[in-house]
Formats: sequence, C-alpha cells, structure tokens
Amino acid sequence: MTASTQISAAVPAAGVDVGNLAVWLEYLAARNGWLKRTAYIEGTQHYTYGEVYNRARRIAEGLREQDIRHGDRVLLALPDGIDFVTTFLAALRIGAVAVPVNTFFHAEELRSAEHIAEAALVVVDPFLRNAFYGRTVTVPELTEHGGPADLDNVPEAVSADAPAFAVFTSGTTGAPRLCFHVHGDALHFDQAIGSVLSLQEGEVCYSVSRMYFSYGLGNSVLLPLQRGAAVVLTPQRADEASALSVLQRHRVGVFYAQPSFYARMLAHPDAARLSRLRLALVAGEMLPRPIEDRLRELLGTRLVNICGTSEIGHAVLADGPQDSHPHSLGRILPPYGLRVIDDAGQPVPDGSVGKLQICGPTIGPGVRRGSAPPLRLGPDEWFTTGDAARVDDGVVRLLGRVDDIEIVAGANVHPTEVEDLITGVAGVREAAVCAVRRDSGVTSLRAYVVAEPDVDSKDELAEAIRSAAEGSLTWYKVPEDVEFVDALPRNATGKILRRKLREVTNDAR
Repeated sequence: MTASTQISAAVPAAGVDVGNLAVWLEYLAARNGWLKRTAYIEGTQHYTYGEVYNRARRIAEGLREQDIRHGDRVLLALPDGIDFVTTFLAALRIGAVAVPVNTFFHAEELRSAEHIAEAALVVVDPFLRNAFYGRTVTVPELTEHGGPADLDNVPEAVSADAPAFAVFTSGTTGAPRLCFHVHGDALHFDQAIGSVLSLQEGEVCYSVSRMYFSYGLGNSVLLPLQRGAAVVLTPQRADEASALSVLQRHRVGVFYAQPSFYARMLAHPDAARLSRLRLALVAGEMLPRPIEDRLRELLGTRLVNICGTSEIGHAVLADGPQDSHPHSLGRILPPYGLRVIDDAGQPVPDGSVGKLQICGPTIGPGVRRGSAPPLRLGPDEWFTTGDAARVDDGVVRLLGRVDDIEIVAGANVHPTEVEDLITGVAGVREAAVCAVRRDSGVTSLRAYVVAEPDVDSKDELAEAIRSAAEGSLTWYKVPEDVEFVDALPRNATGKILRRKLREVTNDAR
C-alpha cells in the first residue's frame, strides 16, 4: 500500500466536523490531492505532504510510548526543520499541547522556559540535551522502535476549542508568558491573513522568523498546510546573504521577515532579488518610513505590512496588496475588530491618538505557568495591545508602544516619528531615541545610532542628524546629542528593547 493510500484511508470522510487540527490538515491534503506534492524543503531533501503526515504518525506513537497523554505539555526544543514540523503535528494528533522554545536561548533561558511550561517531556535537539532538568527525548529515539505508521493509531478526539499549542511572549516588558491557542484557531488565521496571502498550491514560501514564534509558526506551518503550499526550512539562523540565496535558489514567491532584516537585505549587492517575489511580508516591529520607501521602489504594492501579537496568534492588520495605504498597517481583517480608546477606556474619534484594542476569536492573553488554566478572551472581549494608534477612515497607523512614549517639555513624543527622520539621513542604518534627564534637571532626547560601515566621519553624521531634525521637527523632538553604537538592543523577534536603552542612559548619568 502506498503512503498516499494509507493516509487517505485514515482521514475522516468529507463533511465530518474535525476538531483535531492535525487530523484536519491531513484530511485537507488527502481531499485536495496534495499528498504527493512537496510540503517542505530542507537542504536538498524534499518532503511530500504524505511523508509529513506519515512521519507525524510515527512520532505520535513514540510520544504515547513515552506516556504522553491528552493535555500534557510537550516542550519542543528543535531548530526549524522537518523534525519540528512533524513533532508539532504529532503532539496535536494525540491531544497534547505543543510548546515551542527558542533554540538559540542560553542554557539558563532554556531551563527557565522548561520551568514555565511545566513540560511532561522535552523533545530536544541532541546538542541541547544537557540544558534541561526534566525528561528529554530526541526525535530518532521516538521513532527508532516503530515500523510503518500504524493505521490503528487513532488520533485523539478533541474539540476545536481544546488547547493545541502555546507560544512564549517575547518578554519585552518582563518575564515571558505562555499564550495558549486552540485547535480551531488556525482556521481563523487562514480566514484573516490567509485571505490576504492567497497562497497557491505548490507556491514556495520562506520565513526568516523562526517557528518558535507565533508569526513564524503561522508562516511555516499553520497557513501553508491549509493551502497546499511548499515551505523552505533552514535550521541555521538566517542572514541577509543566505536569505537572498534561498529566494533565488528555490524561486520563493512569498517571503516573511522583520524590518531590521529587510534593512540589511537592502544593503546587500543582491537586493534586487527581492523584486522577484509575489509578496514580501514585514512584521515584528515598526517599519521605518525610509526602509518602506526603498522596499516599495522594488516591490510596489507587493510589499505587505502586517501586525499581530503572540496573544492573537498571527496578523490581524494588513496593508496590501489589493488595498494599499503606504506608511500604515492597512485595515482590520475579519473576523477581528478594533477600536482606539483614551485613558478612560472610551473610544476616541477618527484621527485621534489612543490605545489600540483588538477583539476576535483567537486571543489568549497569556499565563505565567503551563499548568495554569489557559486564559482565553471571548470573541467580543477587547484586548489592549499596548500600541499607540490612530485610525483614519478605517486605515490604522501605529505610533509605537504606549510605554515607549517619552515626555519632553511636558509633551508626548512618539519615538518612531523621530527615528523615521533619523534613518532617512544618509549614513544611518538604524536609530532609536529615548529621554535623558540632564544634570541641569531638564529632560531632552538622545539618539542612539548605528552608522553604515562606510561612514568616514561620525561627527559629521551627528551634525547631519541634528540639522535634519531641526529642519523638520518641533524643538523638543530634536535630539540634544547623538551616541553611536555597534548595535541596538533587540529581543529575539527583532523588537528594540527600549528599557535596555533607558538602563544604559540611567547608568551613564
């Protein structure tokens, strides 16, 4: 019996209401004739949809032999690769909860993640095994005793609202939390951002964002497996040169990365390869206007600026490709809703700045421990994202994080406005600003700048920055001084850690 007939015999018949996401994805592949199509490309190896689900079945059997049961938390300490994908699906298949963790973490951070998740088992890359205290197993150990996938290995019957996976928040403002998502959430992701992408059968996708983040997990697993697309997986951390090589070698149609990564790609001699993409998605942090303008020169409306959070699961705002509004995040995507509120919690008029709130069916605000009841909001409950925003005729523009707003001369200053101007100065690669209390007691802005490697005089660049700011900004928004740094402090998703800049500023006083 071939792999395709094995899987076809095991999936539910058409019309059956499937709650288990792993079973549902398998069913879609069989129903739509994708089982012999390429699902993943890792190095020189191509894995078909049929092979992916057969491997997931075998790993599911191995997890059961490890006494993993319904509801158990399984920590996935695996790099981006076929083992991650199939182990993730295997955990869902048996009703366990998959919890991906950043494999680039320091050993102490890995142990902290293990402690927070309270995992019954860690499925681990062999090189990371010694980092954990609890039970660990490698993927080969899960499959070494099994033969072909057992057709009698019945998947766990779960409802669409049962927990399926949990992702760690990025921890920009404190200790990370676990945001739980249910089996039915992936269908909502497909309805929202999936309708914007319109992935095509066989189209090749590549995400720089790793699968231990909600953004990367959606890009490389939850969205493409619902549409019959193919995904390139690279276990190593990508840089601009390797990413551009992947785009060319595999004729990638849809690419996902963060603004800071695109900035480095634009500085590469082969940046023109970006122009061959069908879609280039950008998320993870604010997109500086100078970078957006340069990307639009290459891509036009094929540049899609999106926004979501770990708590929501994937993007709920998107600008383009059909409805494009430069320098914005576009409109809210059904089935989600949004509003902007003031400090008293009341909606503000169009064009006014306030706090962004989102409602919808997939929001899990996060809990501190894996054993805590998964916290989920109802579809009509509002979630405060922490972003300052303005809405004009349904088009959303973010002004930065609410807790990033600086107060100078008694007025609110949104750092991104100043940073956009600075990054538009020739010779500036990246910039961040924060308020500094001077010895005189006066508070003013300081700019932290990463200069391009070919800058000859940083003194002249600093003067050019101050001149540009004085020519375009109100006086209290003009940085009093410029400090050059080798790199800005960022978390693993690429977001600037402004609290780290503030710590450096305070230490220097």
